[in-house]
Amino acid sequence: MPETIRKTAEPSVAEAQPATSTDAQLFGGALSRTEWSLRGHRNRLFVLCAGSGQIRLSRRAQPISQPLTGPCLLWLPAGEQGVLTIEAGGDGGALAVPDPMLGAAMPTGTAYAPVRDAISRPVLGTRLTLTVARRLTATIGIIGEEAAAGNGLAGADEAIRHHLALVLIALWRVAAPLPAQPRPSPRIIVRSFVQLVDAHMREHWTVPDYAEALGVTADRLNTAVRRATGRTPVDFIHNRLAAEAAILLDGSPLQIAEIADALGFRDAAYFSRFFKRMAGLSPRAYREGLSQRRTLAETSYAAWP
Repeated sequence: MPETIRKTAEPSVAEAQPATSTDAQLFGGALSRTEWSLRGHRNRLFVLCAGSGQIRLSRRAQPISQPLTGPCLLWLPAGEQGVLTIEAGGDGGALAVPDPMLGAAMPTGTAYAPVRDAISRPVLGTRLTLTVARRLTATIGIIGEEAAAGNGLAGADEAIRHHLALVLIALWRVAAPLPAQPRPSPRIIVRSFVQLVDAHMREHWTVPDYAEALGVTADRLNTAVRRATGRTPVDFIHNRLAAEAAILLDGSPLQIAEIADALGFRDAAYFSRFFKRMAGLSPRAYREGLSQRRTLAETSYAAWP
């Protein structure tokens, strides 16, 4: 029986970063079998360029055991638990991504809906060409370098999101298409809409833009959002934009014109009219009111020693 190197693919609760970080690593040339214990806290991608192994999934009514032969791809959405074994000599890359980073890396436009569907289900050992496998492994290596550099390298998070987006598109391309997918539920539509609003409200997307990105009609998006929030999609977008403006007015030293530009408004006057309509105060009056309230709080009797 050859020796086995065991790896825990998800850190324990006691560790400093319990499944909240993006981790990437390359493996290859091991003289012993390598085993990963998968706890389901993060989304997992394994690319096997050469060699063989086996994936066993346990958290389901009927456990699954699937042999793997490189070059192939293994994708496990968060929640899937089991054990992955790579035999001695296996060569490839492994990637672990938490849900928030995965959402931030999702491509937009017409690719959003099919990519979302592709990553919502496991992909167990789909065959790749060696060229595609090597390209994916190289991308995993780049993500690993950026993640290791962290805050010490300018733009590391942006670079990670960019390369993750390339990985997701590659996964969509190689995943076996589903014959007839049911329409996304209203809950999924609303959750995805909220994520897209946070990502694109500064670009002032229209409701049809959001509907196209989600793969639904504007009418269906309007109905789902109204039922879930009591507001139209336009109202929801405007409220989020006004809330972001209030945060910047309250907590940043930016001038009002600079805040308008950061939020995608074509000029400061248009931004001021928008904010006054939403908040009942002009940006300047809102900021002055905050300043007065802080002064009162600092000079109140309750603040005295």
